[in-house]
Amino acid sequence: MRMPLALSVLVACNPGKGQPGYGEPSEPQVPDVDVPDTAHDACRNGPEVIIDTPESYSRYLREDLSRYTEVVAPNGSVIAIFAHEDLNDVQILRARNLLRGFLEDHPGSRYGADKTAVANAMADNGAVLVLPSGEHSEGNEPDVPAQPLYEDETPVAGHRWFMDNDFDHRDAAMEEIFHLVHDTGIGTYMPGALPDYQAELLAEAESAIEDGRWGIPVEPGVEEWLEELEEEDSLAQEYIASVIDSAYGLWGPWDEGEGGMWGVYIAKTRDEVASKDPAGLELFEAFLPGQLPLPEPVHPDFAGTLSLVFDADEPYTHKSRYFDAVHLLGSGDASVQGHEGDNTFVSNAGSNALDGGAGTDTVVYCGSRDDYTLSGGEPLTVTHTDGAIDTLSAVERLHFFEGDVAVEDL
Repeated sequence: MRMPLALSVLVACNPGKGQPGYGEPSEPQVPDVDVPDTAHDACRNGPEVIIDTPESYSRYLREDLSRYTEVVAPNGSVIAIFAHEDLNDVQILRARNLLRGFLEDHPGSRYGADKTAVANAMADNGAVLVLPSGEHSEGNEPDVPAQPLYEDETPVAGHRWFMDNDFDHRDAAMEEIFHLVHDTGIGTYMPGALPDYQAELLAEAESAIEDGRWGIPVEPGVEEWLEELEEEDSLAQEYIASVIDSAYGLWGPWDEGEGGMWGVYIAKTRDEVASKDPAGLELFEAFLPGQLPLPEPVHPDFAGTLSLVFDADEPYTHKSRYFDAVHLLGSGDASVQGHEGDNTFVSNAGSNALDGGAGTDTVVYCGSRDDYTLSGGEPLTVTHTDGAIDTLSAVERLHFFEGDVAVEDL
């Protein structure tokens, strides 16, 4: 059984003057997208938020990180994201949306109801995410102060790595991005906004090792790995990352052993987390929502049906069941089947079949209402000016550039 237990890497070095990096907040670089305040979030957060890395960021350019985007914290400083040119738009957008989603307020939760201080701490600590090309191996990390997430560990919805559950390209995006939130926002070796949460996470990580919920010695190297984590004070980060990955379904399709995270964690699915590690689930819910809040970008070459309904015959749905929204990119024809909750589908330039299922569901069109011709009832057809035709079933609301329209009012 292959079990790559790569430690999280935060390269602790000083950035050059004016460069983002740990301890050095930076100014916004991505121009605002000119859409009205009523426009859906997705209409201002597509590929246009990815720009060439500004020349002032010379240290990152020297590492071939030539693409740039960012998340602006409430205090006006940014959490910077640099990517190699080999990363496609979808991978970069997904990393950005996951980071933004982790920083979305989670009403009613113990530690996540207002994440303003966490986001501001990240910006003040100079948090940076980098997306290098290829796969990670020890010693090949970019020489910059940043959390790396590699191309080969960033599968996206609609791509074969995602649909086929390719664990040779296993999804490490949630784990690595949450490490950045954890270290620079919640606070570990850097001053963070939630020391009480960190104390609970660390205490539970230690308890989970003692009672066999996490750090399970499925291979001899696990015990050595735990010793290294303890020395660098990273037990809490790795424990809660294991919980998060299983709670969001990433290990549900893994069929080579019991549990998640290559068998090091006792639970494979959210139901197993609830029954086998309820304390871990409580800590997950104390900061993060059950459903991923921001749209998952879908690979522009995707031409099949993406289902958000769990189906044991479609193992990728262990993951997609936790999507509330998807953003179709490019101009290919695709179908999306929504789950019983409230779904949001962002249409692309192709002819799409979009079924909302139960709940109150919305299809987003970033153009003006006059750019589309609507006809029929159930299903509703939406014809684009270029001739593409969407077929909408069980959809209650449409969103256009000017705002929302109820289907029953058309």
